[in-house]
Amino acid sequence: MYTDLHGHYLPGVDDGAGDLAKSREMLDQARGERASVLCVTPHIWPDRFPNRPAELRARFEEWKGEAEARGFQVHLGSEVYFRPDLPAAWVRGELLPLGERSRYLLVELPLLLCPPGVAETFYRLRLEGAEPLLAHPERYPWASRDLRRLEELAEAGVPFQVTAASLLGHFGATIQKTAWTLLERGWVHVVASDAHSPTGRRPLLREAVRAVSLKWGTEAAHLLFVKNPRAVLEGRAPQAPPVKPVRRRFGR
Repeated sequence: MYTDLHGHYLPGVDDGAGDLAKSREMLDQARGERASVLCVTPHIWPDRFPNRPAELRARFEEWKGEAEARGFQVHLGSEVYFRPDLPAAWVRGELLPLGERSRYLLVELPLLLCPPGVAETFYRLRLEGAEPLLAHPERYPWASRDLRRLEELAEAGVPFQVTAASLLGHFGATIQKTAWTLLERGWVHVVASDAHSPTGRRPLLREAVRAVSLKWGTEAAHLLFVKNPRAVLEGRAPQAPPVKPVRRRFGR
């Protein structure tokens, strides 16, 4: 039912599933979380995970039968670590968008500091035909301290992806608060698992869907976990979610 747009299910390519056995566990867990569509997003990070599109495509073709046998529709993407030459790397074909028909590129920023020129780099990416999707901004300490650092990107129309576990407090109270604040501001368009392992960073979706539904209703949850992720995979612009609190009547 749900679409997990960001997950490290592909085994042996980054800090996600270490081998096929762990990948299978994660797939079974994702099925239990009611996911039906997965986009695997191995890191493309030259200094740590120097993955190349051709190699990742080959690994994906070898692996995807495992997911399809479990009833999943699967797509290949990547999580790209920010660097100033991303527009040139995109033109050279060194990056993988989120899905075969997509133009959306999942971009991760540095954890400890906001690099200069992010907005300019994203603007140049768009000139080259790619659309950046910002990965888990709630987990950057510099963003939690001052959300104005993300405001320029949000006002420029860059969609944000928040991690489901962040909404549930699994990364701590500060990150949880930031995640919900970003949603309240209407900056978040996709919630995904960012799953890395069957234990510490397992796929989580259902509880986060319930939390969003209780706060803003099923329409917002459907947009964040189903409609917008699938739009991104098809290269269509995601919609801003309706985030007005649900009015509930008590008593008779």
